[in-house]
Amino acid sequence: MVAFGDDDHRKAAAIADALDRLLPAGVDRSLAYAEYDGQRPADQGGPSLAGVLDDLATLPFLAPRRVIRIREADAFVTAHREKLEKYLLKPAPTGTLILECRTFPKTTRLYKAAAAAGGVMVECKKLVGRALLEFVTDQADARGKRLEPVAAAQLVDFVGPDTGLLVSEVEKLVLYAGDRPTITERDVSELVGQTREERVFAAMDAAAAGRLPEALRLWHQVLATDPGAVFKALGGVAYRVRQWLSAHRMLREGAGISEIAPKVLMWRRERELEAILKRYSPAFLRRVLAAAADLDSQAKSGVRSIDTGVELMLARLASR
Repeated sequence: MVAFGDDDHRKAAAIADALDRLLPAGVDRSLAYAEYDGQRPADQGGPSLAGVLDDLATLPFLAPRRVIRIREADAFVTAHREKLEKYLLKPAPTGTLILECRTFPKTTRLYKAAAAAGGVMVECKKLVGRALLEFVTDQADARGKRLEPVAAAQLVDFVGPDTGLLVSEVEKLVLYAGDRPTITERDVSELVGQTREERVFAAMDAAAAGRLPEALRLWHQVLATDPGAVFKALGGVAYRVRQWLSAHRMLREGAGISEIAPKVLMWRRERELEAILKRYSPAFLRRVLAAAADLDSQAKSGVRSIDTGVELMLARLASR
């Protein structure tokens, strides 16, 4: 078996399922399972080809077969590709090799040899778009709950594309829903929600899109849920503006908007980011930063109030 791709959680889940099938309950895995770290050299406990092949050829004891797993196996595969191809012409009948890799191209002779030998290749690329929404919906289904489509989209927006974190949040939502068959948008808002910083970012984004009522509502939520937020909010405001300045810089350097958006915490919001960059020049954003610094100074000296100062800043962003 080869589990490959850049989604570590799904690779681990695929391998765990395979181990449950190969070494079912009742099998003493200490007698039938060995694991190597492919990033270690052989003299420090890492895999050597001879050692791995000996393990695979050793008859299992009180188990249907022996299973050898190599984590981070890319370097091992590269070093021993031809010999692994030869091994697959006549693999050990009671040994199973599990390789965990970042890449395993389908065009290589090794991939084709593994397929010809009956091997299972599981590609675990990071999910995006609809596939990510289907993933969280399926995770809820598997736990006996229906996740509303709007709730699924909101969950992905809050958590991002990390499938491990998404599974953890789905498990919490299932418990939170209790006897109810459906997980709603309100459940996601109440349980997963947004941090203070995320609400500040959302308020800035709404103002930048010209949606002042929404921006002010989000800002008032920040104040209502965290009374101390008013003293920390300017840091979030300034950080968001610096992200937009960084996006301008990356755009000038030739990066595409789809590449930039995740780096400034606007994943799956490429069009919104593009509109913001068109609306606000770097010079204007630097003036916003200077205004935030002035507001901070004036608030510390008691001349101005931060909460009303932020409201005015949001209004100016929205009206530009």
